[in-house]
Amino acid sequence: MKSIGMNLAAAMAAACMALPTHAQSTEIPAPPQRTQVVLRNVAVHTAVPGASAIAKGWVVFDDGKVLAVGAEPMPAGTAKPDADVIDAAGHVVTPGLWASATTLGLVETLQVEATDDTREFGDFRAEIHAATATNPDSDLPPVARNAGILMAHTFPSGGVVAGHASAMRLDGWTALERTVRPAAGLIVRWPMMEPVQARWAKSSDEQRKDRDRRLAEIDRFFDAAEAYLRARGADASIDKDARYESVADVVAGREPVLIDANWPGQIEAGVLWAVRRNYRPVIVGGLGALEVAGLLKDHNVPVVVTGVNRLPLREQDHYASVYELPVRLMAAGLQCSLASGDEPAHERSLPAQAGRAAAHAPAGMMADVHAAMLGAVTRVPASIAGVGDRYGTIEPGKSATIVLWTGDPFEVTSSVRRAWIDGGEVDLNDRHKRMRAKYLEKDLQRAPTAPDEEPEPAAAPKK
Repeated sequence: MKSIGMNLAAAMAAACMALPTHAQSTEIPAPPQRTQVVLRNVAVHTAVPGASAIAKGWVVFDDGKVLAVGAEPMPAGTAKPDADVIDAAGHVVTPGLWASATTLGLVETLQVEATDDTREFGDFRAEIHAATATNPDSDLPPVARNAGILMAHTFPSGGVVAGHASAMRLDGWTALERTVRPAAGLIVRWPMMEPVQARWAKSSDEQRKDRDRRLAEIDRFFDAAEAYLRARGADASIDKDARYESVADVVAGREPVLIDANWPGQIEAGVLWAVRRNYRPVIVGGLGALEVAGLLKDHNVPVVVTGVNRLPLREQDHYASVYELPVRLMAAGLQCSLASGDEPAHERSLPAQAGRAAAHAPAGMMADVHAAMLGAVTRVPASIAGVGDRYGTIEPGKSATIVLWTGDPFEVTSSVRRAWIDGGEVDLNDRHKRMRAKYLEKDLQRAPTAPDEEPEPAAAPKK
């Protein structure tokens, strides 16, 4: 009994000590949609390819799905008599934005190891799925929702084959409830193909040996996985191997392989490797993608650019080369998604980054840069995550995952007025707003100074 009591006391003490680092959000997940909603007199940006924005339009959604979209006036009988009509003149409606290539939900505080579930031990962990480790009570998704980010393509990290990314809703009581697609791409971190010339780097020969060893390890893993799957197909009595079982959809071409690569040599080698194996490659990182755009276009390879708030690939590159990259890739005929490339606490920078990329687009390169960049943070990431048939655009039959903005979503002065995920209106409170309210209250509690009260004069300096 004594030892049990001591263990219980220790456990309680440990739990109390962990509370500050394991933040639990107080926002209540939205219930399923029960009342039809009509948004009227709004500027509607549907993100549908080739569709123009509707300057003054309406959107009707019910039971979690978009029923109709159009320009004012709305035809009689389009909505139910008891629908919740929101007349939001001067506001803008877009699909919910996506946080791509993110660890949102997998880590709370980078400096606290106990809150970090982004990686597992070992270099080849194909059986890992990001969805199983996400924290539905994290304080960070509510902050992202206030930037219009309602969906996430969440990536595990670490090792060579880090595991499967997952398509996630940023609302729901449990990780399972938030999961839209648990296996939304297998992450492979591609080695550098050319030696790095730096004082801290190994010799060129050692770097080449490391590269060749890593490439051989990747091939051995996937060779073994394919051999195992063939053997299991011929004899179902063979013992299951979770690592190799999880690669089945990649081998069959139903799930993409997400190749983490930035340098042109990395990108080229990774794409050719995937094509040789009949896999579906997606490049994540993509700083050097423009230099191999022809190869990427020939094989219809999408690119996830992980942020524009970073330095160019080479010292001699123009400072704006990263800002221009997403638009230049789209102008070259590539499918391009934009991620923030930031830590989870700062995913809210995504709309501003998209606006910066649009503002730096070379003149005359694209007809509608704004629409293209909106697609890069809505439609394209949904498609890459394998859920483009349900999310990413505002059109009949698609999920009612919608944001109502006070203005242009790419302007820092705009804010989210209301938001819905699968038709359920999400709570737009968050830790930032609670802290702001707290310190505004502190200011209000200060003792007031009488208007005619003058401060005492300062004492004269002593001679």
